[in-house]
Amino acid sequence: MFSPLTPEEAAKAGSPKKATPSKTPIVPVPADTPVLQFKHPKHGEPGRAWPYHDAAGHLVGYVCRWDFTNAEGQKDKEVLPVTYCDLGNGKRAWRSKGIPSPRPLFDLPGILGRADAPVLICEGEKTRDAASILFPDMVATTPAHGAKSPHLTDFGPCAGRVVVIATDFDEPGRTNDKGKPLHPGQDFADKVCELARAAGAKQVLHLRPDRLGTWIWRDGEKIERDGPLPDGWDLADAIEEGWTEPAVAAVKIDTGFFTPYLDAEARGEAKPEPTPEAAPDGWPFRLAWNGVERRIEKSDKETGVIRVEWRWFCSRLEVIAETRSADGEEWGRLLRLVDRDGRVKQWAMPMSMLAGDGTAYRERLFSLGLVIAPGRAPRDALHEYIATARPDERARCVGRLGWQGKGYVRFNGTVGGQDNG
Repeated sequence: MFSPLTPEEAAKAGSPKKATPSKTPIVPVPADTPVLQFKHPKHGEPGRAWPYHDAAGHLVGYVCRWDFTNAEGQKDKEVLPVTYCDLGNGKRAWRSKGIPSPRPLFDLPGILGRADAPVLICEGEKTRDAASILFPDMVATTPAHGAKSPHLTDFGPCAGRVVVIATDFDEPGRTNDKGKPLHPGQDFADKVCELARAAGAKQVLHLRPDRLGTWIWRDGEKIERDGPLPDGWDLADAIEEGWTEPAVAAVKIDTGFFTPYLDAEARGEAKPEPTPEAAPDGWPFRLAWNGVERRIEKSDKETGVIRVEWRWFCSRLEVIAETRSADGEEWGRLLRLVDRDGRVKQWAMPMSMLAGDGTAYRERLFSLGLVIAPGRAPRDALHEYIATARPDERARCVGRLGWQGKGYVRFNGTVGGQDNG
């Protein structure tokens, strides 16, 4: 049955929709452009505005931030890009519009001007500002819009450079509405790692949040945090918790402070990290996803309290099997490692190489891409780790291709039955 429109509905339906004004960013911003003038419809003028420049130092736009208290009484923020736009009909003004891609990294002139400095990439401008204070020996930067769209940024200036990715902390166990794990910091870092490698970065390292977040400063004393890291913890929080450049410099001398970045593929091929309690018979080693750590016990001289630390000494290295020949000789270790490019490799190391000072097997591990902390203590830890590991698996090593017992050994596998591993 036909139902006529009410007069109000008819008036609304007959009203032509207003066309949305065009906003075309003008890049670079003309020299005679008025200073930034932009107000958020709800929050007014921005609390902070970070200027982005191209390689020649010309302004291309801003990223602005508003901090406020939301309806639930909680601290909240909003971050928007603001560019100088052509609005049509001869009008120009500052508007909320993204910087056209490819976007420059923040402080691009600084990156280009310090060609020998490592590039420290953070998630967001506020964190980047904190990084520049805590790590002045590096040039700190961020892609515009943080984790939302790093692929729209040009990472070309990372070519030939050491890149360090500083990740925010993701609270374990968080999921989205479909039950999938939420790892915004890790997802951001994986994408940045991929982009930096594609641009030709010499090395991609990782600054894990727990490197500083495990500790806070109170009355000039570094004390261990009571409880887990808060979700979203970053380097800006580190400054609020008392970290300073001299304090960072004192802990940064640890050669395991920065570790090779493992992307999603490398993490997937590595075994889950055992907990310290999972170590058999008090074995003082554990696998972390970024490498191998040794248990160190320190006694407080005043209180006598023993504090346990896990100290990194080499990048990811697993002893996955014991090897031997068919007649039970030529014992060895089947090692699996992750190199600086995140590639997984295996090597059957003869145990006889442990008889000397270890130079021969370390040379081979170095050539495969393992990263070992300098100094005697890390070398001794590596030697003990390989020598005392007791993997569950056994494997047989042969000196030639062809028939070996009931199986035929090829260069890429075995055909037929096998004689007891």
